[in-house]
Amino acid sequence: MASPAPSTAPPSVRLSPPPAVLSSTPAATTAPPAPLSGMLRLAGTSRLPSVRTLDWVARGFTKVAGEVEIATGNVTGSLAVGGRLIARRLDLSGSHRIEGEVQVSDQLRTRGTFRAGAGVSTRTARFTGTTEIGDSLTVRETLQWKGSLDVGQDVRAGTVLFQGRLAIHGTLAARSVSGEVDRRSSVEAIEANWVEIRRRKPLLPPLFVLPPPTWQELEVERIEAQEAHLAGVRVRHLKADRIWLGPHTHVEYVEGTIVERHKEAHVGPESESPPPPGLSR
Repeated sequence: MASPAPSTAPPSVRLSPPPAVLSSTPAATTAPPAPLSGMLRLAGTSRLPSVRTLDWVARGFTKVAGEVEIATGNVTGSLAVGGRLIARRLDLSGSHRIEGEVQVSDQLRTRGTFRAGAGVSTRTARFTGTTEIGDSLTVRETLQWKGSLDVGQDVRAGTVLFQGRLAIHGTLAARSVSGEVDRRSSVEAIEANWVEIRRRKPLLPPLFVLPPPTWQELEVERIEAQEAHLAGVRVRHLKADRIWLGPHTHVEYVEGTIVERHKEAHVGPESESPPPPGLSR
């Protein structure tokens, strides 16, 4: 009796994914923004969702919830911007607060109180009054200020000229730094080819029985330069090719050649603490 023929299992079938459905609709593209045009003039109290115009002139109280994008701006009074501000030239006078970044391609000038919650970048900057910047400050050419400058991160500029107070919670890096300190100031580090820091002369001469005033000192952790001219500066580490030390200067550690040293300049361990009240070294 013949044995039954072996059964043949059906071949396995692998299902391929369905072919992609081709759409005749072209992919969406983002059109470039239209060029800036027109002029916006505001007076009195103004509240706007955003501003985008060629020229912007505002007087009084102005509040913008979102972004500001302009070519030129001239604002006097009070300004509050909830987003970033982009401009070619910007002139502010009064009290101003910008929450976002400030990007000015050419010139930024402020008078009064200027506060930026984020970073500021521009070609040239001139601040007069009280200036507070939450992040970094970048100025491609000349940075000038008279009054008080407080920056949360690094400051980078070509040339720095100032008179007043500085509080920089980072490094001040520039080709040259020249300034006059009139209030207690501090910066983590200064890096430049040329550094010249002096203390502003008081309107009235101090009494000879009083110690040298410390409220006009600049405290620095580190200074690196090719030439350093210092007076009224307290620095932990000074590294420069040529060094001039003026009165009321305290340097804990020096690398470089001291060309000139005032009799009231202190170098080494003697600089670590100020003299007791009523005495002078």
